[in-house]
Amino acid sequence: MKTTAATQQTGMKQQEFEKLFSEHGAMVYRAAYSVTGNKHEAQDVQQDVFLKLIDDGRTLEFTTNPAGYLYRMAINKALESYRKRQRKKETDEGLEPLEVVPVDVNHREKDMRESLLEAIAQLDPGHVEMLVLSVDHGYADEQIGEILGKSSGAVRVTLHRVRERLKDLMCR
Repeated sequence: MKTTAATQQTGMKQQEFEKLFSEHGAMVYRAAYSVTGNKHEAQDVQQDVFLKLIDDGRTLEFTTNPAGYLYRMAINKALESYRKRQRKKETDEGLEPLEVVPVDVNHREKDMRESLLEAIAQLDPGHVEMLVLSVDHGYADEQIGEILGKSSGAVRVTLHRVRERLKDLMCR
């Protein structure tokens, strides 16, 4: 089979995509899972993020900070997914849920997690990014600043404000 310039170019894009996915796929999944709290939704978000790159025809040169860009996309898509699920619950009220809840599940813990997710969904997506990087991934303020292109001082102040806002939302 003869290789043409077009197939070589497509192959190169596939290699770039595979490299990008191998380097950042797990991080995108963890970010999505942190927001949705659901393994299947997180996988869907991960898939959506990388499919969007393909659909948009992006290459590795699309940004100077691919990790930050993909992380932001994951958080935004996860928040969008969570909000859609909440809206669907509101429109489906009164219908019997399809999921079967195991007997050994701690309902209070489940309610608390759901309340936390509802509060997080009300926050600015940029603030959720910082919060997830700090709490779920354990990054220091300096590391978060590097990932998101902000100073460590700005990260510190924003995280403090976000935590206070989250406390207010949770207490309601």
